[in-house]
Amino acid sequence: MNTMDKWTVDGGMTRGAAERAIERDRTAHLANNLSSVAVQQWEKTLTGILAFPAAVALGTAASVMYGVALVERGFGVFESAVTEVGRSLARGGAQGVEMREGRERPEARA
Repeated sequence: MNTMDKWTVDGGMTRGAAERAIERDRTAHLANNLSSVAVQQWEKTLTGILAFPAAVALGTAASVMYGVALVERGFGVFESAVTEVGRSLARGGAQGVEMREGRERPEARA
């Protein structure tokens, strides 16, 4: 095959020019795809950068809420214990008054 055949004109365009045009189109298409992938990667990166502080803040808030719930439960137990002690003292005090009154009555009669 003659090297000049390669450069002959087909429809106003040489074969080499047609191949170069196809390569340019492929290159432009590849560049567009790479640009899209790069934008997606940047979106993931920014989302990750923003997600990390949010995750830390949410984790801290959850830990604080667990602590508050624990303290609140402790106060509830303490309150019920104090209430029960108050009730038992009130019952014991009323029984003590009755016992004292009962003891005093026989002495008062004698």
